[in-house]
Amino acid sequence: MATNVTKREPGSEKPGSSTGGSGHGGGSAPTLDVPPRYGGIQGLLGVHPILLLIVAAGVVYPLIANDYWTFNLTVGLILAIACLGLLVVVGWGREISLAQAGLVGSSLYITGYMARGDKPGEVGPGLPFPVAAAVGIAFVIAVSSVVALISMRLSGVYVVVLTLSLQFLLENALFTKEKLTGGLSAPSTPRPNFLGMGMQSDTRMYYYILGVLLVSMMFLYRYRHSRFGRSLIMVGVDKVSAAAVGVSPWMYKVAAFAIAGTFAGIAGALSAPLYRNPPGILQYFSFNSLFYLSVPILAGFESIMATVGVAIFFQMLPQALLSLKINPQLLGGIGLTVGVLAGPRGMGGSLIDLFDARARQKRRAAKANQNKAKAQMGGGGGASGGSKPAPAKAKGSQLGAKAPASAGSEKK
Repeated sequence: MATNVTKREPGSEKPGSSTGGSGHGGGSAPTLDVPPRYGGIQGLLGVHPILLLIVAAGVVYPLIANDYWTFNLTVGLILAIACLGLLVVVGWGREISLAQAGLVGSSLYITGYMARGDKPGEVGPGLPFPVAAAVGIAFVIAVSSVVALISMRLSGVYVVVLTLSLQFLLENALFTKEKLTGGLSAPSTPRPNFLGMGMQSDTRMYYYILGVLLVSMMFLYRYRHSRFGRSLIMVGVDKVSAAAVGVSPWMYKVAAFAIAGTFAGIAGALSAPLYRNPPGILQYFSFNSLFYLSVPILAGFESIMATVGVAIFFQMLPQALLSLKINPQLLGGIGLTVGVLAGPRGMGGSLIDLFDARARQKRRAAKANQNKAKAQMGGGGGASGGSKPAPAKAKGSQLGAKAPASAGSEKK
């Protein structure tokens, strides 16, 4: 027998109305709440128009900016890719990783070493860039997965200490290899070719990395709204409840660290040809891992776009105010402080409430339900307060009527 399911939007039903059907004993028919549809331009395009404006501004930016600012924004895009990996671990998995900078640096140095060797005097196998990048990314994924497997039975401060130990291990083992980091020499990493086009200019490299960032954002968006992403968020909120419904906390914990390692590896692999010469190892020490961590903490755990925006802001602000000599570590400290005080929603939650029509409607519906509940409690309290004397009187009259009988029975 088929069940009639009536779709309705929140707030569309009137109080006291019922959708009783025949054959159901006068009860209401089952209903299914569906989210409200977007209207206007957002309903027509399927995405928010402000997001389209941001993407359009990113596409037009190199056409109006010089090479210096194009290069700096490209570095900000790479920082955003690395911080998106931290969003998965910190925001969705609710674990802390203090090794993201070391993982990015490891992928950078390994990819650069694997891609070098074509020129005389260079040390390296001279692999094509896709293969060299795959080696660097695979190394970072493997290290992240091993750390996640080791920390399966750990939580809280022990995971923090373990990831910080990994950061120190990479600094003192991998970063000391001169053939990887270059040492006192300045080996050059060739830039890749994409679809037959060389990436020698900073503008083409910018568009190449921008495309990778957009694909990464789309992947995370689809992943978050998939069954696996919701299970990961459930594990981050309450591991015991997740295990009770059949979701393995350990499997999703390993998956979160593996995804974070993947994004760190991609960021490092793209940095190798962007810088051409390997940058100094000081850029990937432990204090920079705290700087990476401050980006998703300040942006909040609900908005992917906010994480990208904060990463670009942290990269561009010191360059725009170069005369003030702003230390990026200072920005990281301020970001951590403000993000912790703002809570898990961070700046991204405020932006969602400001520009998302569904969020505004949810707030209005929640406020209406809260007022309705208060009104019912107030009305119910008055009714119960008025009905209290009647039952007491009835109870007293009954007791008064039965008192002689009960007293007589007691005497008997």
